[in-house]
Amino acid sequence: MVDRYRSIKETKQAKKQHAGVSIPLWIIVVGVIVSFAAGLFFYHYMGERHQAVTSALSRIKHSVLTSVAGKTPKFYYMDVEKNGEDYRLTPGDVFELSYRDEFVIKKISTDMVFGKGITADIEGMGDENDFKKLLNGRELIDRIISGGKNEGKETYHVLIKYRDEVIASIPVKAEITPQDWFRLAKSSDSESSQITYLERALKMKPDDAVTRKMLAQLYVKTGKHMQGISEYEAVLKQNPRDLGTLTDMAALYMKRKEYGKAIPILRTILRISPKDGAAYANIAYAYSQTGSWSRAAANYDVAFKLNPDDVQTRFRLAEAYEKTGNSSNAIEHYTVVHEKMPQDVNVMSALADAYLSAQRYKEAISLYRKIISKQPDNATAYANIGLAAGATGDWEREIANYRKALELNPQDPVVHFNLAVAYEKRKRYKDAASQYEKVLSLNPNDADALARLADYLLRRKDYKNAEARYKKILEISPKNAVACARLGFISDERKSYRQAAQYYEKAIENGIKDAQIRYALATVYSKIGEYDKAALQYEQYASAHPTMEVLSIIADHYVKAKKYDSAIKTYGRMIKISPKKAELYSSLGYVFGLKGDYDQAIKNYNISLGYDDEDDVVYLNLAEAYEKKKKYDDALKAYTSAYQLNPASSQAAAKIPEMKIKILQEKHR
Repeated sequence: MVDRYRSIKETKQAKKQHAGVSIPLWIIVVGVIVSFAAGLFFYHYMGERHQAVTSALSRIKHSVLTSVAGKTPKFYYMDVEKNGEDYRLTPGDVFELSYRDEFVIKKISTDMVFGKGITADIEGMGDENDFKKLLNGRELIDRIISGGKNEGKETYHVLIKYRDEVIASIPVKAEITPQDWFRLAKSSDSESSQITYLERALKMKPDDAVTRKMLAQLYVKTGKHMQGISEYEAVLKQNPRDLGTLTDMAALYMKRKEYGKAIPILRTILRISPKDGAAYANIAYAYSQTGSWSRAAANYDVAFKLNPDDVQTRFRLAEAYEKTGNSSNAIEHYTVVHEKMPQDVNVMSALADAYLSAQRYKEAISLYRKIISKQPDNATAYANIGLAAGATGDWEREIANYRKALELNPQDPVVHFNLAVAYEKRKRYKDAASQYEKVLSLNPNDADALARLADYLLRRKDYKNAEARYKKILEISPKNAVACARLGFISDERKSYRQAAQYYEKAIENGIKDAQIRYALATVYSKIGEYDKAALQYEQYASAHPTMEVLSIIADHYVKAKKYDSAIKTYGRMIKISPKKAELYSSLGYVFGLKGDYDQAIKNYNISLGYDDEDDVVYLNLAEAYEKKKKYDDALKAYTSAYQLNPASSQAAAKIPEMKIKILQEKHR
């Protein structure tokens, strides 16, 4: 209901009372009383010029009834001064009140003469009787919004009472604005309450960017990052170039380590503010965390040029140079930072590490020694001296510093590993194995330590323990080709050939580069009768390592498999390797003979005899080839040569007279 206020202009009209003729005493007494009462009521109610006489008479009636008969008085209006202006509220009106309003109830009009027993109680504020007391709307507004009341609802009233009995009620309409919620949020110590108040403020005024940013910051502060991001995005939708919001949002993504999302925002900041050194430094850091060290270095370089006195930016630039392999620039910048902060151990460590990476071992060791002088328990410094000493071949110093590092920090698996490697270099394999065991006790899934320990056990032919560790490697890395190959070897040694074949196959499938594994697989295939598979593996091995041994195995397989053309090609490859080896030509002649190509057989047998003419078997094979061609004279000569070289050859002895007979038969045809 819209407020209905009336301005008050009170006037007073005096009424004169006149006496008449003499009448009985009781009539006079009654007349006097009535006249007196009438005068009072006319004085009280008839002061306003616009008030109708009939209304005044009616009120007089009610007043008499209230005063004489004790009837509940009737409420007519209430005069209020609010913010320096006067208002009149009658039954049916609504009292509008805001946070800034200051008011006082000046007058309450009822049937009671002089307002005796009449009070006003404003719910939610003030005291039991708020009549004629200066009040402030802030009290009620704060009570409503802090108590969770729904703004805009008429839940409070001005209660007009007569002797504690409510005779009238005027609703109070509290006007709650976004500023009220905002004000309450700023005054609250509870972050959850602040969020609630700001949410209410935004609900009433969604385009208030200041409130939305405050809410976003509170969300972030209380760990509600996604809600914070949502509010930041809403602000940027209104103003995409809001630098404060862009900066806060980028910082949030950086905090969440979502660097891929932070980078585009930082790029936007730099487009708006191209000389923002902090933004360049931040985007450089984001690139560094994604492994894009070249981009990190480029942006740190710009940030450094914009803020050349910023030591931290120079330090980060040096780190980026180091990561990109630019050791000289890294050392140059680290040195400047060290000069500015000569007592800072972190800077000293960074510079020493850079010296170590640049293989400037003497300078690195010197700086690590300075670190140790400041921090005698710095295990990392001792470990790095060990690395530098090892690189210079100072094995004793290397081992001594690793051991000192482990005294200070026995739980460092990296140093245990490095010490194990140092022991291996000195052929102290048992000590190395002990260190690898310690690495695995600290990090059971260290595949490098497992592999080195397993290799040590394999060399000792401790197949059981070696196998267990190789299998552990496959649990960690199922495609570890070397572990598969080693397990294949162990199975081969145990004569579990089919299992060995499976492991070797898996090693090859997983991309092992060692061609020897194909040779081993071929050998295993031969042992289980898989000759075609064996030949294929031998061929692939021979493509990288065409040794006579392997080619001979391949040729023999082709001969047994009656793949004569393949055998002939293989012998041809062997002859290219060793062109003056007699047995290669004799073997090639033999294959031609099996194929039925006796001319080529004869040719190759003769070449073989040209390199070795004392091989009776070659003469026998040559004789057979001549016989197949019905060249009995040549056959007789070859058989005779075979017999002369080996008189014990029964075949040659029998064939000589046979050839003579065939020659005579040929002559008499």
